This record gives sequence, C-alpha cells and structure tokens, in this order.
Amino acid sequence: MKKTGQVHSGSNIVSPKESAVPTVCCFCHKHCGIIAYVKDGVLQRVKADPAHPASRGDICPKVAAAREVVYSPDRLKYPLRKTKSGFQRISWDEALDIVSSRLLEIRAKYGAETLARCQGAPVSLAAFDCFRQLLASYGSANSTGAAHLCHVPRMVAFDTVYGGMPQPDYENTGCMIVWGCNPIDTRAYEFAFGRYARLIPQMKKRGAKLIVIDPMRTSLADLADKWLAIEPGTDDALALAMLNVIISEGLYDKEFVAQWTVGFEQLAEHVEQFTPEWAQDITRLPANEIREVARLYATTKPASIRDGNSIDMYPKAVQTARAIGILCAVTGNLDVKGGNVFFPSPNLAPRMARPTKAKRMSADKYPLLPEIPFPYFMDAVLSGEPYKPRAMFVHHANPALINADSARVRQALEGLELLVVCDIFKSATAELADIILPEASDYERYGVECYASAEGGFVALMQRVIEPVGESRPVFEIEYELAKRMGLEAAYPWTNTEEWINYKLKPAGITLEKLRQQPVIYTTPPVQYKKYLKNGFNTPSGKVELYSQRLRDHGYPPLPPYKDLEAGFAGQPALLEKYPLIGTSRKIAVYVHTRFRNIPSLRKIEPEPLMRIHPQDAQPRGVNDGDLTAVESPKQKVEIKAKVTTDVLPGVIAIDFGWGNPWDPGPDVNILTSDEDRDPISGSTPNRRFRCQVAKANSSL
Repeated sequence: MKKTGQVHSGSNIVSPKESAVPTVCCFCHKHCGIIAYVKDGVLQRVKADPAHPASRGDICPKVAAAREVVYSPDRLKYPLRKTKSGFQRISWDEALDIVSSRLLEIRAKYGAETLARCQGAPVSLAAFDCFRQLLASYGSANSTGAAHLCHVPRMVAFDTVYGGMPQPDYENTGCMIVWGCNPIDTRAYEFAFGRYARLIPQMKKRGAKLIVIDPMRTSLADLADKWLAIEPGTDDALALAMLNVIISEGLYDKEFVAQWTVGFEQLAEHVEQFTPEWAQDITRLPANEIREVARLYATTKPASIRDGNSIDMYPKAVQTARAIGILCAVTGNLDVKGGNVFFPSPNLAPRMARPTKAKRMSADKYPLLPEIPFPYFMDAVLSGEPYKPRAMFVHHANPALINADSARVRQALEGLELLVVCDIFKSATAELADIILPEASDYERYGVECYASAEGGFVALMQRVIEPVGESRPVFEIEYELAKRMGLEAAYPWTNTEEWINYKLKPAGITLEKLRQQPVIYTTPPVQYKKYLKNGFNTPSGKVELYSQRLRDHGYPPLPPYKDLEAGFAGQPALLEKYPLIGTSRKIAVYVHTRFRNIPSLRKIEPEPLMRIHPQDAQPRGVNDGDLTAVESPKQKVEIKAKVTTDVLPGVIAIDFGWGNPWDPGPDVNILTSDEDRDPISGSTPNRRFRCQVAKANSSL
C-alpha cells in the first residue's frame, strides 16, 4: 500500500480525499512540470514539480491561475451554431453532422483543396498535429496559421545556412547576445520566474557578458553589459555591419571557415559595403558601439546568440536571420560547448501524411515554407486566385488578432462559406465562426511533450487530471468523429488521444502505459559537441553555406542583402509628415499571445493595454502619463492610454499586443499594421513596424 505523500507515477494521495497528479503545463512552449491537486474530481490548485527536468520547480503566474482557466465562466462548454440572433447551443451530433455534411458538399462542388486548417502557436504536440490527418484524408494540403510570424522564417533561414536550428548553450557560454527577444517580458517562465532568473547572475559571476539588442529598455536590458537600443526593423543592417567588422579585422575563426564553410570569399566581398558608419544612421547605433559589440562577440570564446520572435515579424525575416546565423558560424561558435548547439531531441512519429496528389496552394510562390503564409491565404479568399478557399478549421489560433491588417483578416474570414473554430474560449476569431466546438483543456485530456536538452532528448506525460468541463471534448476525439461521418476513418492510424500518443511514441520505443509508470523518459544520450566532425552539416554541401546556392536556385539572393523598410515612402514627404512616428508592438509575459486576458489574477498584473511614448514625443503633443490618446496609421485609428517613459526611443511608440478579444477592452494593435510588404521567402509582414501619429483623444491628428 502506498503511503500518504509518496511520489509515484500516477496520482499521489495526499489526503483521504485529495490526490496529487504529476503532469505538464501546455499553456506556453516551456512545458513546465507541475503537480495538479484534485479533490472529489475538482481541480483545486497547481504547484511546480521540483523533479521535472525542464523546469526544476519553477512556476509562473499562468500555471498558478490554472484553476481559474479551467473553471472560467468564459469556458466554451457546448457546441454553438451561429444564427441571425446570435450563437445557439446545439448538440454534438448536430454540430458534427452540420460540419461533415457541409464539408462533403464543398468538396463535391469546389474540390478538396478548398478546405484549409489554421494552426496557432504549437504550444503542444496536440496543437501541432490536430486536424492534419482530416485535411490530408479529405484531399487538401492547405495548412496555414501564424508560421510566417513565428519561428518558421528563422527555421528556414538557419536551415539554408547549417541544415538545422541550433540553440544557445546558456550554462557554458562566455558571452550571450539576446537579439530580437525579450524573455523577461514575453516569456516569463524563462527569465522572470524560471531558472534563467538564476542563470543570468551566475553568468555574470563567472565573468560572462550579456548583450541585449532591443528597441525598448527591458528588465533584461537593465541587466546587460551592453544594451543596443536599435530602431525597429533594422536588425539586418546591424548584423551585416558586425560581419563587416569581424571579417575586415580578421576576427573570424579562420580554421573553421576554411574547412567547414562554402562561399566565404563571396561573403567577404559582399559585406565590404556595410560598414558601421553606413549602419549607424539606419540603426541609430553609434558606429563605435557596433564595432565594440562585434569585437566582443567574436573574441569571447565561447559565445552564443539567442535569436527571437521579433526577427520573424518583418518583410525581410529570412535574410536577417541568415545574417545572424552566419555571424555564429564565421566566429566558430557553432555546435561547440557554450555556443549555439544542436541539442538532441526525441525521435517521434512525423506529422500525418499529405495526400499524394494534393499541392499546397502557395508551393510555387513560397517553395521553402512548409505552410501557407496567412496573408497569401487571405489573398486567395478575397481574389479567388489561384482559387478561392471555401472552408477552414481553426484550432488554438486567433488569426483575427494575430495577423497584420486585422480589418482585412476579418473580411477574408467572413468570406468563407464554412468557418469552424475549436477552442476553450470564444476568441475574436470564434465570434466570426459558423460552428464553435468546445475543446477540453490541457487538464482534461492526455498528451505527450518532447524536449531537447544538453542532458538528452526526453518525453514527458501530460495526464488527464479531471473530466472535461461541460460537454467539451479532446480535440482528437472531435477530429476522428468528423472523419467517421465523412467516411475517412480508414486513413487514420489512431481513433482517440491515447492511440495518437502511442502512434507518436512508437519510433522512440515507448508506449503511453510505460509513460504512466515513468512520466519522464530520456530517449537519447546527452549532447555531443562538434558533431559535424563526424557527420558534416545537413546541407547539400555538407558544410555551412554562407553563400546559398539553394536560395539562388529559387530566385532569391544567395547572400543576405539589406532591405530599407522606408523605401515605400520614397517620394511621399507628405505621408511621412502626416505619420512621423514609428510604431512597434510589445508582448506581455503574463499572457500567452492573445490568451488569458479574461483571467482575473492575471488581469491584476497587467490590467490594460498601454501605448509607450518617449517624453520628447509626448510633450509637444500635450500627452501626459495616463492620458487617453488616439494613434493613427495609414490603415486605421485606435484609442489607448499613454505611458510616458524613456524605455522607448524618441520617435518610436510601442503598443501592447494581444488585446481585442470579446472579454478585454482592446484595442487590437494589428488594426494599425499593413500586410502589403512581405518577405519574398516566408511571406512575413511588418507587424513590428508601422508609421503613425499620436494625439490626445478627441483632438485633431
């Protein structure tokens, strides 16, 4: 008989009526280990699991608010159908019959390729995989989402350079550049509440240097040895100027470059023009600071770069990331201890197979991107070219708020004949849906998560802690029930969540039953450095490709160029005069993208969105701290409260991102942004840079 308080694989009885269940939080990408306490089938509270190797006892406010999320009055508990008088509760049979019959009608009338799926941030493997098999068995390859704005442009970029995406070896680095990333204010689990809150002081104690490249003064910038307050969207100019310094001064790793790279001579000639003096007027960074940081990074061994999501949100995302990746390579900091390392990860089953005859709608326009950039999808809905999508599944996604030019996004979503949203809350996107399907929360279903680490790749079990709230269902059960109604079930290697987990784990030789007995299992040995000495790099040449023949073959520049984001305003002085400020956006740590602003304990921490403006810009406009202001861009106008602060550069304002759902006071910053200028490789849009003007509300702009 197990003793009270004894830790074991399933639930741990901590009182006659309360049990402690070790599981994993999937509110964000960190997948922290947690312990959920349950009494009489009701979730009571959640605490950190000190034994989980990913988090080691750390916890953030989102995890602490788990009970509020699960039992929120805003939870979607029943299927809903939009009617002329609003949403009406219907049964699951009605909902599934409506969706399946409409999809079969659409396929018969317009073709299978007119169905798409929209995926949000893949904070769990389930979010990444769901509705993929339904899409494939239906006959479509058209998957879209936020990939063009999050991670994938950098993934594509690093793949063209090294054949993979390395990560910083934080514990062993001698110098770390945090670039286009603000872990304290956007990923609180990592720095503010996680192990990195301890890591930074430890780094500095052993003499490691911290460099932060960010347009805003952040908590991390305050800890840095050097903060480069760069103008938003000029990261490519800085990276190219740093390469100029490192190569012209001979600070590169000559042995590594000679033996393990191709195209160095072309690169050296290419960057001759990009001097720090050239870059200083573009980036607002003094030439001497650019030289200082380039020298510090190149001469400190080992050094690492933590690149971030904001790099993805410009119409030059891929080439900017390539320039940053090349910095890592030419300095010899690639796959070495303390540098940027290819960490081992578990070997899991791949995504579901695509139908053999189906072709992704954007395959010709964006051949290197694995999914359709959402702006391209909108183009097709609104123009009918190359053909008009008719239906879409949206899961764990909120495209109405995530994408640039929100007004145009809504127009496209309203142009679909069938929009089905599966979520736990009624988001801004769900309000536009024809059918809303209530999903079980992460505490109400099984799941499995995979981790890459220096200690080895491992998998961890997410337990089903409580029964689903209301009539909500796990997403894979929803998907399979739809497949059965459409006669597509034969294409499925699983019929429910548990079978899906076994499908994913099979290549690793693990089963769900084994994970129930041992909730964390390592599947690969610890990291080995300099793996290229044995295997080379996963590129056509087997080396680091500074000059990319692959990009050239697709018609893209083989070396990273500089792109002037102001070029579109050339010859339009009146427009620049009307919109003299540069706007950017700010993500907030306590929330996840557009989620959780309806959770009371989190709302107490960040109660409302703010527009940050420098005193030099606020004073002539008569704007004081706390004033309600009007912010206007060439696209739209919003009203928002001002915060006057020196944390932003003069001439730059920063608006909090993620507001605009039915339960919060807004506004949606992407109303102000444009999707007209796009990255030719990834379709990325300038969500982090737009021209604007600010005035006090109710005054003339």
